[in-house]
Amino acid sequence: MDAMDKRTHSNNFSKREVEILRGNPFVRSVTLKSVSFTEDFKRLAYKEKCSGVPIADIFRNHGIDPDILGVSRIEGFSYQLNKKARQQEGFADRRSGNYRRPPRTGSETVEQRVRQLENELAYTRQEVEFLKKLQAANMEAQRQWESKHLQK
Repeated sequence: MDAMDKRTHSNNFSKREVEILRGNPFVRSVTLKSVSFTEDFKRLAYKEKCSGVPIADIFRNHGIDPDILGVSRIEGFSYQLNKKARQQEGFADRRSGNYRRPPRTGSETVEQRVRQLENELAYTRQEVEFLKKLQAANMEAQRQWESKHLQK
């Protein structure tokens, strides 16, 4: 079993690996836990993949060591390439505009601001109720576990 077989998507990158990945022009961003690639690289990789080039070779040919990424990340990238290629948006990263509410511009009316704050308050109340239910379920599970295991 080589080093690449041991790597999974849940393995953190080392600081050295982050620096190596960060130095590649096809890497959009990298943290200790994840790496994302540029739209250009995704288009290029998909084109090469459709031409029959193995996905690990695509990474290797563009200066990205597949052993750093690991099989799990590479397979996930390949799956996402196929999925994104079928979508209308293509390889664009849609997360950047995915906000629960638009950012404040400073030109909101008082009514708009009040409506936004009311929505935030309602959302926060829902969160609090969910956390109360979660805590109650946790306490009940703990009581059941204790009654089952402490009687012995």
